[in-house]
Amino acid sequence: MYYWNRFKKKIINYFYDHPHQKDSLQYAYALFITALSAIIFSFGFKCFIQPNYQAFSNPELINENGAILALASSGASGISQSVVALCKLLGFEFIIDPFNLYVTNFISYFIINVPLLLLAYFKIGKKFAFLSLINVILVTIFGIILPNNQGDFITQISEAIFNQPVARILFAGLCTGAATALSYLIESTCGGIDIIAYYISEKKSSGVGIYSAIFNFFIVLLFSILSCMNGGLVDGVHFVAVEVSQQAIIFMYTFLYMVITTVVVDTINVSNKKLSLQIISKDENLSQVIMANIPHGCTVVHGKGGYTGNDVFIILVTVRKNERRKVVKIAKQADPTCFINVLNTEQVYGKFFRKPIK
Repeated sequence: MYYWNRFKKKIINYFYDHPHQKDSLQYAYALFITALSAIIFSFGFKCFIQPNYQAFSNPELINENGAILALASSGASGISQSVVALCKLLGFEFIIDPFNLYVTNFISYFIINVPLLLLAYFKIGKKFAFLSLINVILVTIFGIILPNNQGDFITQISEAIFNQPVARILFAGLCTGAATALSYLIESTCGGIDIIAYYISEKKSSGVGIYSAIFNFFIVLLFSILSCMNGGLVDGVHFVAVEVSQQAIIFMYTFLYMVITTVVVDTINVSNKKLSLQIISKDENLSQVIMANIPHGCTVVHGKGGYTGNDVFIILVTVRKNERRKVVKIAKQADPTCFINVLNTEQVYGKFFRKPIK
């Protein structure tokens, strides 16, 4: 442990003296996470949400269960699904070809994101907008080029769990949630509705999952209406409308998908989750040590120990969840005998420092 801490200290000191190398490494890390997020999202969409039904080795699956198991997506990808459904409603038969369908889907996905990326650029941050743009571009590219023809790996997975809607919903939600949360970790998004949700979340200093769920509810509702009118499925030759009862099942499955996505996002993304710490110490200077190392203020209350009767200082401080370990480590180093109580905080009102988004 000694050698590991010594090595970490050397690395920290090196990057402190070489800011350009530090910035380059941070950008490289952000681009890697962005690419990982994009490929996870594209894989989940093509494998679980919108499989290539025509590539299945057992075409009877589609005729028997296709209407029930054709899932709706959410966000910008859900809007792009509605665009495809509208093209079917208008009788554009080129959508029958799976490759044309995916091209239409992901090109629409990119176009829908353009005004939202402009919002990100002017209202949130330039780096935020740049990384979100890269994510959208990569999702578009991966969504078109990832192979899912007959015999391909993605198609094999899709066909294996085709008759297991709960499994499809679970894996689709995990993929979408993980992709979204990974983007949030580097202060970026997968584009689409996430940009609006992120903007509102930062303004209200709360979790983003609930805002995404609200927007996605109306997106899925739009897709459900269009699918009932016409164009919900393709039987290989003609467009087929989805019956209202079948679409109601799709809607309920999609609602479960959104719930899973929201849970995954709020579990991984802790940037807006806060904790309140009650630190009881005999060191009257401990509060100054804490404030010198974190960008938050604190309140000091004078008290008396119930058992010893000695004077103590109760330090009350609210921090982000990912700052807890740092505060505990600092407090224990300054006063090994201090007592720390950690409380979950649902919401804070008032001034709370948030690092500006670049």
